Amino acid sequence: MPQFIYLNGCGYYMAPSFAAIVERPDSRPSAGDSAEDSDEDSGDGALSSRIEDEPEEAAAGGLKGLKRHSRAVRLACLAIREALQSASIPGHAPGGKRNDIGVVVGTNDANLEAIDRLQQEAETYGVNNTNPGLFPETVLNVIAGQASIYFGLGGPNVTISGGDFSSVKSLQYAADMLESGSASHVAVCIVRLQPPAVFEGSIRYRADRESVIALVLSRQPSGGSGSGLKLRLESVTDLPDAAATRVTDEQLPAVLAGKLRNGELPSGTSVIYADAGPEGLLAVEF
Repeated sequence: MPQFIYLNGCGYYMAPSFAAIVERPDSRPSAGDSAEDSDEDSGDGALSSRIEDEPEEAAAGGLKGLKRHSRAVRLACLAIREALQSASIPGHAPGGKRNDIGVVVGTNDANLEAIDRLQQEAETYGVNNTNPGLFPETVLNVIAGQASIYFGLGGPNVTISGGDFSSVKSLQYAADMLESGSASHVAVCIVRLQPPAVFEGSIRYRADRESVIALVLSRQPSGGSGSGLKLRLESVTDLPDAAATRVTDEQLPAVLAGKLRNGELPSGTSVIYADAGPEGLLAVEF
């Protein structure tokens, strides 16, 4: 049976707000919803699917050295910094890298903005005159790489693109890293962004709303003080009963962050289940 691990920190940026998904998991717009339906659902007008206001410190270079990077990298690093701080882990190790802290990033689309920009430059200036600084941003693991460099996290570094199951697979991978002893802590960051317009209709996996959520999973509670959320991840084939709490892959990180911050689950249960693709379900026991 899998061991218990600890959720010690979280950080997030979501559209239009964190509560929209945690408290109203069925409020996400569907393709068949009309504008009137969206207005009526939200109560305050249609809910935006995009993180409209990038935090000022990221856009203005508040995280030194990240201003030149993509929006995906900036938002992810802000969320990871918040998660590390809430887990009482220094953002920069005084003695250099923290080789006991790994990074797992789950994303399907974080590099599309850079790919679009590089293509535009190639069309405008020619392929031999594009900005060479854009190319690293086109690689899907750019977030994990930049975060590990920026925060001095020298443990295992992994990027997972699992389509509809990126959150589940990222959390499972992080749990395996902890249980195997490969890391003492793992910063898991799930990045779901709206694609540039040029990709509309050509990508298979698309988030209903933008979200960037970072979670710090650890082998021990934060500071050894017993704080943090104790949980166990286990693969199961079926729901135990029809009344069991089931969430989507997109909702799972937000629900975990909500549980850590607010101490509550949507239905007050101690176990939630998320679709894990062909493997069945991921059971998260608290």
